[in-house]
Amino acid sequence: MKVKFNWSEPTTNDTFDEYFQPDQLDREKYAQFLTSFLAQQGFDQNRDAEKQKRNYVLNLNAEWGAGKSYFLKRWALTLEEHYPVVYIDAWKQDYSDDPLMTVISSMIKQLRKQAGKDADKNVFKVSRKLVGLLKAAAPALARGLTTKYLGVDPLKIMEMADDKAIGESINSDGQSIDMGLAAQKMVEHLISEHDAKSKSIDSLKHNVEQWIEAVKSNDTTKSYPAFIFIDELDRCRPNYAVEMLEAIKHIFDIPGVVFVVATDTEQLQHAVKAIYGEGFDAKQYLGRFFNSRYTFKAPSYEKILGVHCDTYKLDKEYLNKKRISTFPNSLDQNDNDKTISLRNLTLVYEAFGLSTRQVIQITDRLIATIDNLSNVQGLNIIYLAFLLCLREKDSELYDFACKSIFDTQTPGNTAQLTYKIIEKVAKSLKITFELKPLEITATFPTSNTITIQNRWDYGEYTCDLYSFVRNTHNYLHSNNSQREKDIEHHYINYTRNIDINNMTDYSKGDFWIEPAFHKLTPDTINVDYYKDLVELATNLDHIDA
Repeated sequence: MKVKFNWSEPTTNDTFDEYFQPDQLDREKYAQFLTSFLAQQGFDQNRDAEKQKRNYVLNLNAEWGAGKSYFLKRWALTLEEHYPVVYIDAWKQDYSDDPLMTVISSMIKQLRKQAGKDADKNVFKVSRKLVGLLKAAAPALARGLTTKYLGVDPLKIMEMADDKAIGESINSDGQSIDMGLAAQKMVEHLISEHDAKSKSIDSLKHNVEQWIEAVKSNDTTKSYPAFIFIDELDRCRPNYAVEMLEAIKHIFDIPGVVFVVATDTEQLQHAVKAIYGEGFDAKQYLGRFFNSRYTFKAPSYEKILGVHCDTYKLDKEYLNKKRISTFPNSLDQNDNDKTISLRNLTLVYEAFGLSTRQVIQITDRLIATIDNLSNVQGLNIIYLAFLLCLREKDSELYDFACKSIFDTQTPGNTAQLTYKIIEKVAKSLKITFELKPLEITATFPTSNTITIQNRWDYGEYTCDLYSFVRNTHNYLHSNNSQREKDIEHHYINYTRNIDINNMTDYSKGDFWIEPAFHKLTPDTINVDYYKDLVELATNLDHIDA
């Protein structure tokens, strides 16, 4: 069966009662591939009759923030038109003391709904299978105990099933019995009884199989296999996550059922070690539960930010409303403005090798800082982001940097090593900014008495990230009078080494860092100003929703 995927448009649904944005992380292709793969694993008519239905367990691995829940939910929505589908949020149910019953009850509840009801009679169309659990469990459960939990003799129920359909409830001796609730109580007792566990688990699996058949009977367009999605396992308390894995392994082998267990596997390994000890081989332990593991390719920082952060607040239109001008800035008020801003920010994050969680957290801090400001001239967003990253990665080096100019020879040992790693990476990364050079200066002094005309055109310039940050940082460390002298010497020294008849070399963006920033930045702004912004925002920690 070829399932058509189209996640390019937003969608609403009744299953999750959520609004889903268009797929911004290019996940649709993964769903297409995995559906084809798992459908073949779970059911193949070309195999021998007794081997057509098989079980399969896939571990979907992706770090926090990579869109696992969005992916699983939208995948489930797409598949529910073609296969029996169950979605289980393990984290929302980790209050339960019995993970196995959590999974089983969720499976049966959702499969029952998909099996459909007759609206008038309130009776399931394949109602005789309702007694499947009862019949299968009969050998393992005394008749008197069954009567205690069901409130009616089990033999009467079985006799009624031979004569007429049984819906969600029955009437016996004038008493209304909720079959679903009663059966659940009975199953809970079965599970709690040590001697009955093996037989009761077999009964549960058999009951699940019956409900899958019921779904297919209700909608003949649906086929095997059934897809069971288990999400958010890594967010559960450690003991519950481990207990759930060890419990549901007993039902992983249901023929014609494929399980997809989504985790941040690294975090789940920490949960396992919290239970069994730090020296325990958690990776090998988790591998026992799955047939295979599929790991998402990490999305670009830019795409991650578009999904998780209010990046519209980096638009010039939004900044203008708050009367904030930024450096670097875009010349035109269009989508290119935000694109350049995001691209430059992601280069800063790349230089520090940040995790997805750190990228989202630091960007939230940066945006929160912007929201808290107004009437600011020449806010250097790249430099601010650099300091936020430095504070996150190495607080000792951050403190040192705020007290001195950037000099790789000065810091000692660990700080120096960190500093040189950042320098090496940042020098290979090119940031982009747009300038109007004539608005910065009309002429260049080539000596104390001679000047030449500025012939550099407005446009897009580039420079390496490290030069941009170093020049900005060292400029902010100087006092006002020193800044004026440095800019004059900057012009004189540079114009001695350029062809004055060819000043349209846009690759020389590093030349314009200090003059442009000097033109935009009030004298009152220095390193301490940015340090205050960083210290204020750093206390804002991202907490998982």
